[in-house]
Amino acid sequence: MTLFMRLLAGLLACSLASAAELPAARDKFEASLRQLGAELTIPGIAYAVISNGKVVSTGQVNADGSAAPMTIDTPLRFASVTKALTAVALMRAVERGALSLDDSVSKWLPEFSARPEITVRHLAAHVSEGTPGAEYVYATGRYAKLGPILTKAFKAGSFEEVLRKEVLAPAKMTWRDSPDLGAHAGFVSTVSEMSLFAQALQQGRLIKAKHFDEMTTPFKSTGGAALPVGVGFFSRELGGERVVWSFGQDDPDHSSALLLLLPKRKLSLVLLANTDELSNPFRMLMGDLRYSPFATAFLDAYAAEIGKAVGERERLVQSTLVSIWKEDGETATRQFRQLPRFGEPRPDDFAPHFIASLLGDPESAAFTRKLDDTVVAAHPANRWALLMSGGINSTAGRKEIATSRFDAILALQNQEADGLAALFRAWSCAGLARIHMSSDPKRALKYVEQGLVTGVTGGTRDDLDALQKTAEDAIRSSP
Repeated sequence: MTLFMRLLAGLLACSLASAAELPAARDKFEASLRQLGAELTIPGIAYAVISNGKVVSTGQVNADGSAAPMTIDTPLRFASVTKALTAVALMRAVERGALSLDDSVSKWLPEFSARPEITVRHLAAHVSEGTPGAEYVYATGRYAKLGPILTKAFKAGSFEEVLRKEVLAPAKMTWRDSPDLGAHAGFVSTVSEMSLFAQALQQGRLIKAKHFDEMTTPFKSTGGAALPVGVGFFSRELGGERVVWSFGQDDPDHSSALLLLLPKRKLSLVLLANTDELSNPFRMLMGDLRYSPFATAFLDAYAAEIGKAVGERERLVQSTLVSIWKEDGETATRQFRQLPRFGEPRPDDFAPHFIASLLGDPESAAFTRKLDDTVVAAHPANRWALLMSGGINSTAGRKEIATSRFDAILALQNQEADGLAALFRAWSCAGLARIHMSSDPKRALKYVEQGLVTGVTGGTRDDLDALQKTAEDAIRSSP
């Protein structure tokens, strides 16, 4: 047999092996989806796996194994996965010379004239708030500003027009009415249609390879650290390969989504559920894919070498988050108490930090204190880290530290005046009110009033209303 024939035979054998292994991978992945769906009470999940530009597997599962109430053709909001489409449109504008990622935002939006140091790249990497370029903090309100920027850059009538012309048309996707569309969220589609987007990316039909690489290269902070986002897409190294992803988290009873890309393998996943549990329990906005059991299930089934890079510690945190979501505090506490055996806390331990703030476990006090100190020291201007720290220290009775954390949130500069910023102010005011309620109810009431001024609604407003009543009752009953 000639060398050429041996090589050809080897390639054919590999191809046949891959084809033979696909049903096993699909079965393993679907089994994990059914288990997770049952634990999280998700009515329906649909998915597609795309390899080398072709859809190689699709399916839909229900927690109880019956016919899922959704299919790969069920349209739902993909929520913040919209940001991935926006990122592609942004890179197409760069390719065309219509804008530069290093343009000052003030060149495009006059309301940023007082902050010329903020660039388009800062918006796309979630590093535009606080000191621009210094810290990743998920900022969906700022990302939304890319909509009007792209509309101007492409001389279009609307962001919808940009998306339809620059992304959907070349990807051969069908437009669906998306009444809440913005550059940050609201795109309505199906798993089948989003598979076309993944295929187009793999085939290089949307942007050039060098621009895809730039889009998916983690942003370097002003301090030289690799942050979780490149241009719109989350990105990190796992198992020696770049893993790229985007998540969606909509209203609890609506939808959640995951778009996961393994560029080196030309392998992608589109995952959609009809509740928010693909994302919400796992703090996806913290930027760490390792805490998503759905992503891990895909990697374990289709890219086992990368799946191995999600270690026992991360999988324990995943399980703890599931227990918390199921309101099983006893199991969550028992799981959290195992974390110290993996060593000292890490600067990027946002998910364990979040867990610690919810559990307030006295037996884990020493580890929690180290965890809190480590995370806040590494991220002193991260409002999520500060909020969790405020809760941890309030529960532990360290009122002075807790007060400093909540005060730090209220003092943060260069924050987008959006709903998320209002929530952080309201949460911080509520935390401060609780701290001072017993010793100084008048001061507590002032904090409550500051929180109410933000105009928050829902459970946060209910919490503030209850605190207001408690403070007023305490004031009336005081001598």
